[in-house]
Amino acid sequence: METVWLLLLVFMIATYVVLDGFDLGVGVLHLLLARNRAEQKQIMQSIAPLWDGNEVWLIAAGGTMMMAFPGFLSSMFSGFYLPLTMVVWLLIFRAISIELPHFLEDSLWIHFWNMMLFVSSGLLIVILGAAMANVFRGVPLDATGSFFEPLWTNFRIGKQTGILDWFTILGGITSATILLHHGALWLIAKTDGVIQQRALKGAAWLWGGSLLLTLVMFAACYQVQTQARGNFSSHPWMWILPVLALLSLGGSLLFRKRQRHLSAFLCSGAFIYLFLFGGTAALYPNLLPGLNPEHHLTIYNTSPSTEKLATTLWWWIPGILLVGVYFTILFRSLPPVISASSTDEH
Repeated sequence: METVWLLLLVFMIATYVVLDGFDLGVGVLHLLLARNRAEQKQIMQSIAPLWDGNEVWLIAAGGTMMMAFPGFLSSMFSGFYLPLTMVVWLLIFRAISIELPHFLEDSLWIHFWNMMLFVSSGLLIVILGAAMANVFRGVPLDATGSFFEPLWTNFRIGKQTGILDWFTILGGITSATILLHHGALWLIAKTDGVIQQRALKGAAWLWGGSLLLTLVMFAACYQVQTQARGNFSSHPWMWILPVLALLSLGGSLLFRKRQRHLSAFLCSGAFIYLFLFGGTAALYPNLLPGLNPEHHLTIYNTSPSTEKLATTLWWWIPGILLVGVYFTILFRSLPPVISASSTDEH
């Protein structure tokens, strides 16, 4: 039952990354691709009905973590207090940066909030990648499951790690490149005209960067985490996950070349899912590795009894089905393309 809940938790987190990831990428790209207010509106209208709903998956993932692995949640919130506080503030700034520009047509007002959206979205995708790299690398857990990390030490991986080191910075850069590529594919699928053409050019460069950084990140993960080496050596079938991830990334290129833009976007989403499930398989059964192997937080020592997990599952299933129905209706109600000529000018 613990493994079932681990798979559900990773599914929730990956769904958040896939759905909120593309509109975070769009939040960065809108300042780089648009040349005037009309083009900015065209870009933002492609995510306007979705961005706040996509964040529901982050809350749902937190709720799932609280139900299934409360020990893991409490350790994460106490040890990563500073980064989590930064994430909350960035989410607030991102939300108001999307909403406030519509209230005044003053150019300075609009430019300021566009810049805030660019900065908050960019920092969120970097912090997201750095946070996942911290979890994968491991933290200095003590016997009680508590830990503290300074923001940085010497940027190396040793007995006293910092939140920022070469590995977590690499994770942040990789996350930013992958999600910018994901966002560019969304714009290619949902816009037309000059915005689509600029997004196509951007996606070509970002695809190459995503492939290169993914390969580097795979090699770094294999070097940094001994559990990953052990799991992949003991269970060779696990190699299918990174292989399928790379094939999905290749599929996004192939479909983009063939102008099947929605399929390219879906392949990018599949790549992110497989990337995260591959990382989970590499750590299994650990949730948060400790630098001291005796202090790992696992799916077994952070969860309640099997009976409680089974009971909770019966409440989780109808809830997630309702969420799935809502998002299906929401995405199906979107117009096929946000045209520049149909941009609302009010």
